[in-house]
Amino acid sequence: MLKTETNLYDDMSMGRVDPSKWKVLSFPMGNGENWVWEEPKAKIASRNGGLALTVDPFTRKHDKIHMFDDPKQLYASTRTFPVSRDQVTVFEAEMGAETYRSNAEDLQDAFAGLILMDFATGMIFDFITTGKKIGAIYERLLIPGVTDEKKAFTYLIESPFSGVRTKPEMMHHYTVRIDAQKKRAEWILDGKTFFKTESIPVAPKDITVGWGLFTLKPVDPEKGSVSVHGQGATGVWKNFRYSIP
Repeated sequence: MLKTETNLYDDMSMGRVDPSKWKVLSFPMGNGENWVWEEPKAKIASRNGGLALTVDPFTRKHDKIHMFDDPKQLYASTRTFPVSRDQVTVFEAEMGAETYRSNAEDLQDAFAGLILMDFATGMIFDFITTGKKIGAIYERLLIPGVTDEKKAFTYLIESPFSGVRTKPEMMHHYTVRIDAQKKRAEWILDGKTFFKTESIPVAPKDITVGWGLFTLKPVDPEKGSVSVHGQGATGVWKNFRYSIP
């Protein structure tokens, strides 16, 4: 864990969302309207020295596009964080989670996430947790004008031999290190390597940091969204940091 305080973006200790640092994220739908990733009955509270977001039950869904269907409530930083061209860029936060009426052994059913997004390239570097399992998401979004179906991908990674155990609302320290020059990324959990890749197709330039509650169920071509079945979740976050050591 970095010892300096100079790279602290938000310790999340205010008991509310700081509007100068975070906003509910929305995205153009291509028809002149924006899709807003926000649940009507989301609750915010202080917990474990950080900020807790509860949505119970999930209600938001989209029947055609999984990028709109997945996030139920998603906050994004009001600024972007530049990725160094020649040094390693580090993003950190602490996070815990608990899910309700879901399959907590299924990472796709309901989870809290630490989200790193570069919408200019579509690259995504996430850590996720249900409170019983932890995973990483390495993704390039399908964004018209940026990527196509051949370039887009989504990988959900588990690391059963990482040696890290978790339980509902247990806080862990999550780190993502991005080396743009070498096109490498490393996901680190409590100081131990969880996953790494050395083949990023395009180096990210500016990262938007996010946090929220999600599902990750493919949209059924006939039924539409199958992501919502009465489940809910709580995520807890604190100590968001950014640095170029």
